[in-house]
Amino acid sequence: MNRKKPPRAAKLKETQPKRLVLDVQLNIAEAADLHRVLRALLAEGGPVVVDGTRVAQIDTAMLQLLTSLWRTCAERGIACTWSGVSGALRQTASLLGLTAILNFPEAELL
Repeated sequence: MNRKKPPRAAKLKETQPKRLVLDVQLNIAEAADLHRVLRALLAEGGPVVVDGTRVAQIDTAMLQLLTSLWRTCAERGIACTWSGVSGALRQTASLLGLTAILNFPEAELL
């Protein structure tokens, strides 16, 4: 007699983080492109990891987009983390009072 196994409960599939590597120069000229990329990342769902280690220069418009990403992720319950933050990114965000909302990791001591 051939006995069928009962169906197994579906396993939750872990979503791989979406990785975003920021460019060296980030200014308003690239804002529309970054906005499209961020919208696509959010539409895919799942955690987001941002690599800001290469950033040498960033302006207010780009920091506003990153701030919007962090707020949107928080509202939707999506994990959003940094894999690294350059000194320039950290300094510019600090000047604008955005370090808390951007949830930077602790600065590495040299």
